[in-house]
Order: sequence, then C-alpha cells, then structure tokens
Amino acid sequence: MNPGGRHDHPSLSAAGAHPHHQPIPGPRRGAPGDRWFANLTNANTRRAYRQDLDDFMAFAGLRHPEQFRHVTRAHVIAWREKLVSQGLANDTIRRKLAALSSLYA
Repeated sequence: MNPGGRHDHPSLSAAGAHPHHQPIPGPRRGAPGDRWFANLTNANTRRAYRQDLDDFMAFAGLRHPEQFRHVTRAHVIAWREKLVSQGLANDTIRRKLAALSSLYA
C-alpha cells in the first residue's frame, strides 16, 4: 500500500507484449467482446461479468480491450487484494475473478 492509502499495482504499460497470445475479446459494449458475452445465457451473469470486467479495466488502467493480452498474474493478485481490502464477500470476489479468467479460457 502506498502512503496515500491506495494499493500499488503493476502498470500495464510496463508489461511486455507476448506475440503468441491471441487477441482477447473485450468487455465494452460494441466491442468484439459482445460475441463473448452472448455465450453467457443468464442475463444477470452477463450483466455482472460485464461490470466486473469494466471494473478490472478501470483498476488496471486498460483503455482498449486489446490490452487484456498484457495482463499478468501480478495484476490479478493486486486486484484481488484490492477487492479483499474493500470488504467484499468471498463469493463476490470469486465471481469477479471468474469473469476475468473466463476471457482466457
């Protein structure tokens, strides 16, 4: 945690590109991720996952869905620590992490 009380997290701009990674569909409306979200049959799950991925994008400083391919384990761990520090329920944290990991499955 930094002196301002915020958790420091790795910068995506510092992450190196991995040429073997395939493009990851993004969570923004109108983006290629809409095809991915269409695979979620439950409307509540779709809405929750979309919000979870938007939250992760804001946390990690992602501006474009293509930047998901640069996300590292350190980013995910830092986000999880932030979620825990916010006092979220374990089930909520697991859902948020499941939403993120589903992009890579």
